[in-house]
Amino acid sequence: MATIVLHKASGKRYILLGTGYGAYKATRPSFIGGDLFPNEEQDEIPAASVCDEFGTIQWLYTNELQVVEVDGKRLDDFREKLSVPNDKVEEKHKSEEVQICPACEFKVDYDQVECPSCGLTLVIEE
Repeated sequence: MATIVLHKASGKRYILLGTGYGAYKATRPSFIGGDLFPNEEQDEIPAASVCDEFGTIQWLYTNELQVVEVDGKRLDDFREKLSVPNDKVEEKHKSEEVQICPACEFKVDYDQVECPSCGLTLVIEE
């Protein structure tokens, strides 16, 4: 069976083939400092591979997609299994917060103690 996703902008439905995560970092010499003070640019690109009814494969941003069906079942069938007790809702929101690694500027979950990108140990201030 398949996972059916809805493209929010166009309203079209696609079959989800998989997800990918693109990241890049570009460095070029600056005008004044040359290689001593280079200009750096970096970004992260979360994307998903989908196909339409004709089998045409496309890459779409994951924040533009919404899951509609999983293995032929609507999401309402899974709602009880996915619900969070009320006392854990506040804890869940805290864990969804992200922080930026000071070394590599990678997005890290609030509750992680180590950056998955560069391995830097993070200190959580409370």
